[in-house]
Amino acid sequence: MPELAELRLTADYINQESQNRVFTAIKKNPVHKGKEVEIPFSGFTIAAESRGKEILLTLTQVNSPHQVKLLMTMGMSGYFKWVDTGVLSKHSHLRFQSENGSLDFVDVRRFGKWKLVEGWSDNRGPDPTLQFQDFIRNIKNNLHKKDFDKPICEVLMNQKWFNGIGNYLRAEILYRMDINPFMSAREALTKHTGIYSLCRTIPETAYLLGGGELKDWKNPFQFETLEDVKFGWKEFMQCYGNPGMATMIDNNGKGRRFWYNPKWQQINEETWCHYSGMPSPMAYETRLK
Repeated sequence: MPELAELRLTADYINQESQNRVFTAIKKNPVHKGKEVEIPFSGFTIAAESRGKEILLTLTQVNSPHQVKLLMTMGMSGYFKWVDTGVLSKHSHLRFQSENGSLDFVDVRRFGKWKLVEGWSDNRGPDPTLQFQDFIRNIKNNLHKKDFDKPICEVLMNQKWFNGIGNYLRAEILYRMDINPFMSAREALTKHTGIYSLCRTIPETAYLLGGGELKDWKNPFQFETLEDVKFGWKEFMQCYGNPGMATMIDNNGKGRRFWYNPKWQQINEETWCHYSGMPSPMAYETRLK
């Protein structure tokens, strides 16, 4: 699934391809379950910004202050692609048309969503890279809540607190922090405050390296063709997907595979129970399933 870095790259790409272009219509592929996007004007420009795992498109009428905002999530595989006139983009589900081509939202697995909004979603927290102080404040002001009773490896995936952090970023943050991923989030965030900084620097590094080629997601800038960037990404990914790491099936019933340092498999049962709040390692893994 595209994470914070990939969403920032997507917003950059949209802004690059939309520069000095006027769009005339928005067409939805009828096979997608999403709603038609109906706006009260035809000639408009597009400006994109990202926050965590969301992208906000501002559509502004030409020669007018009138605007509408379209909030998008990429799902498991969504990305944008510029397509010249007359070219059919496979798996395109939302097309922003202009005179000389279109900006297409391509989504092989169709989990991407969009809706007209006033602004960002209320149920997602600040972006750890673009709103770092707000991000820290949002967590520290809510550490007393039950969410933080759960293991840090679970809470890092909660977009209310860690907007933009997904499976590979979580693995890299916890690996570099070198803490037990099964300790309570409250304890981890109180005793190991370096987590906050890693939630900013790890996604920023991923962004600068051009993001990850994550199954169906493709970098729109095609940075993967540059050998130095490819090498840099391999060096960056120290935990996620590394065959030397330990894994288990992840939380929330979504079946994701969680990668972590194998040394935490060696802790004794008493330590495990203290950190995880579960009676045994087997009980924790059973609950995840």
